[in-house]
Amino acid sequence: GQKKLVQLFDSGEVCAFRIKYPNGTVDVFRGWLSSLGKTIASKDVMTRTVKISGVGRPYLAEEGTETVSVTGLTVSPASASVKVGATTTLTFTVKPDGASDKAISVHSSDPQTATVTLNGLVATVKGVKQGSVSIVGMTSDGDFVAVATVAVSAAG
Repeated sequence: GQKKLVQLFDSGEVCAFRIKYPNGTVDVFRGWLSSLGKTIASKDVMTRTVKISGVGRPYLAEEGTETVSVTGLTVSPASASVKVGATTTLTFTVKPDGASDKAISVHSSDPQTATVTLNGLVATVKGVKQGSVSIVGMTSDGDFVAVATVAVSAAG
């Protein structure tokens, strides 16, 4: 992270260093020339201002702690049923328990049949009309997916 960049700068060593900002912009430094076009002299001060949100891992940049990669994602139950107008919950589990980034996103394969909202790792599915949908959960890095099938039946 930032500490390694400062160490490289102080040593004068010529290396490549990639920085991905929260807005998705990627800046690659080769030696001390940024891909965004800024030349950085050997003792210039380089300043970047970014707004950090709670998504992803930016808070780990200065901690120096080891990042624990996600190795899997599961959902329970794998199939459920709900009536139109009612809700049911699905619980997602990120593996291992000590993973550094446990953030996930969830989506309904057909929001006209059932909608889904997420609170932590618990998804609430609301039946909209009769049918069947897949509720898809994905880790923030996009490497792991878990799918639950939800059958929506008539109210009453």
